[in-house]
Amino acid sequence: MRSLALPLRLQTPRHHFSQRLPLSTPEPVPGTRDAREFFFSKRTIGLIWGAFLLAFLGRHGFRLDDPTWLRVANALDITVGLAIAVDLILGLRRSVERAALLRRYRADFALLVALLLGLAALAGRGEFNGLFEWASLAASTIVWYSGFSLTLRLLRALGEWLGRGIPTEVLLIGSFVSLIVLGTVLLLLPGAHATGAAPLTIQEALFTSTSASCVTGLALFDTGTKLSLFGQGIVMFLFQVGGLGIITFVGFGTLLSSRRFSIPQVVTLREVLGATSNKEAYKSVYQVIGWALAVEGLGCIALYSFLPTDWGHAGERWFWSLFHSISAFCNAGFSLQADSLEGLRSNGGINFTIMGLIIFGGLGMPVARELLSYHFTRNPLFRRFTFFRRLHDGKLQKPLSLQTKLSLWMTLALLFIGFVGFWLLESGALLEGAGTFDSALVSAFQSVTTRTAGFNTVHMGEMQEGTKVLFLGLMTIGAGPVSTGGGLKTVTFAVLLITLRAMVSGRKNIEVAGRSLPRLIVRTAISVFVLYVLAAGVTSFLLAVSDPQIPFIDRTFEAISALSTVGLSTGVTTEFSLVGQFVLCLTMFIGRVGPLALTLSVFRSRQKNVSLEYPEENLIVS
Repeated sequence: MRSLALPLRLQTPRHHFSQRLPLSTPEPVPGTRDAREFFFSKRTIGLIWGAFLLAFLGRHGFRLDDPTWLRVANALDITVGLAIAVDLILGLRRSVERAALLRRYRADFALLVALLLGLAALAGRGEFNGLFEWASLAASTIVWYSGFSLTLRLLRALGEWLGRGIPTEVLLIGSFVSLIVLGTVLLLLPGAHATGAAPLTIQEALFTSTSASCVTGLALFDTGTKLSLFGQGIVMFLFQVGGLGIITFVGFGTLLSSRRFSIPQVVTLREVLGATSNKEAYKSVYQVIGWALAVEGLGCIALYSFLPTDWGHAGERWFWSLFHSISAFCNAGFSLQADSLEGLRSNGGINFTIMGLIIFGGLGMPVARELLSYHFTRNPLFRRFTFFRRLHDGKLQKPLSLQTKLSLWMTLALLFIGFVGFWLLESGALLEGAGTFDSALVSAFQSVTTRTAGFNTVHMGEMQEGTKVLFLGLMTIGAGPVSTGGGLKTVTFAVLLITLRAMVSGRKNIEVAGRSLPRLIVRTAISVFVLYVLAAGVTSFLLAVSDPQIPFIDRTFEAISALSTVGLSTGVTTEFSLVGQFVLCLTMFIGRVGPLALTLSVFRSRQKNVSLEYPEENLIVS
């Protein structure tokens, strides 16, 4: 997840890292295996991982449905699952401190217990048409176990990179480049495109992978008809991981092994998650994953309940609900319909659920965490009741932080401006003839979705030019810090407005709500704004050179949509040339990692600055 909520680690004194963090690993007992290791070596585990990928990609990526190959794939799946189980059991048997090993790898052993229970339930059915059917069902059960177990080990292995002292911005950029490359390769597999559809070209696969990894939503084709279920799953995986961040998942996998982070690891996580202390960094990893899964799960259930019953069978409706729930929470904007959600513009349940998911994902984890822990005991109305007085033993809850206040103020203001602006500007156009409820619902949805979500219930290309200009401003500001959204960020824009007010009024200090803002925060906000303006200008220029036939307003709309990782389009994405599409890919990548990488660099360079002052000289600037 991206963070412009600052300051981060550089505001924490060095002695703060003297918390109980391991500086070295304990030496193994002579003559025994280290309790941290399993039975097999890393090389053997690598071979097991390769066998699992071979079987999985053969089934889904290459659509090998030959009975002989299916038997081989089943044998590979069963062999991989048994190898992982044997690795755990023998590692536990040869361990000196078994209780410590069980605690350390509790997630791995929990998966093993779930596998045994699943196989026991499968064997208890006793209704199979031969051994081959039983082996297929058993292999399907084992493949889930193998996939989760090997993913945990992969995350733990990747966690070692966080402890090597690599700059966070380098890790951030490298993680997204790796994710984009992986997604491109997977989308090029024969099983990724739907039966009867043409295979994806390299350009289409790269554009789609970049758009999904950067949670943008721009697409060159209809995801619902062009891609198979396997391909749609790849896209969903990309915007789920891209929305929360690979580093967050790596940290989560490390903590599942009950490991404590090393100093470089905790510093990296603090910078990525916007945590202000080491203790908060530990909590943030669990909270980000838990918050995302809880909101996406509830959103999936709600969407399923509001979907029309004629939208295919139950399995198709559940997948549609899960896909759009994750896409909305991650502000990705991908939909399984060619017209996004235009066919559901009058479905209040679907619209309100999607809007809620977009807002929850765009608020940012620090704001969500504070709101969840905030109680209303400060309100005099609630303080009259004995229950609320006893809730905190008579102690009042601390007021909301300035970070949360600015995020909420800006979010509410932007939602209101977008709602009223769209309704007024389109009352005689797109909303002509619509009832009051439908007009309000459509206006509210478009106002929310411009916060970098990318869904739409009306055709963007048919909007008035004034509405497009309004949306350009809303897309530029974007969502909240440490969220799944993009743009300048609400707090960054608020800092710019507060700074402008201070400059106009001639104030020496930049103050708001009884607090003074550090100069470093102001310089960082200005740096992000300048970078955004430069990137937007360069993108617009390159698109004007590569695709002059596209109208200016549509090119600009597409450029800002890509840079803010919004995904809204006036319908001209497919009209861009290969050069123009590559420019959009690069713009989406810059919009996803550029602001955070710049912010981290600014804060890190603060330590290297030498306190020097030169003579002043006036300039004429106006």
